[in-house]
Amino acid sequence: MKNLNYYVEKNNLTNEIVYIEYDKIKGYKITPKTKLEDGIKVNKIVFVSPSLSKNLIKKKLEIKLRHMIELLSDIDDDESGDAIRETLMECERLKLLIINKYIKYLGNDMASFYLKKTQLIINELRKELYLLKQKKYQALYYYEEENRKQGRGR
Repeated sequence: MKNLNYYVEKNNLTNEIVYIEYDKIKGYKITPKTKLEDGIKVNKIVFVSPSLSKNLIKKKLEIKLRHMIELLSDIDDDESGDAIRETLMECERLKLLIINKYIKYLGNDMASFYLKKTQLIINELRKELYLLKQKKYQALYYYEEENRKQGRGR
């Protein structure tokens, strides 16, 4: 089957689909994750409108940050620190994604706003990890104190 590229534009006068090479169009590119059996298969969508791209990215970042905050609130039960480390790595990935990919669509002001939000979550996760390590070292110290052998005492 031949790969075809289409440019869909809403026009009240003529409702037609025009062939265009979208690789040369600059815009926000996404790949849809839906798999329909009896529908049109779409491999890539390019949003050319800057305001639409900005709104889509903002919504995506808000959802991811809300998810990170929910994970941060659920961390209190974790004794091993694995959930903290995983969430910290996910936040670091999000931070790099904002810097490398989304900054050109959001602009410097909005990107710095989301970077600050992400950095606040990262700092809180690092603090939780530090407190968990402190608690482990304290428990180990008290365990050694209790099990220390007593000398003869002369």
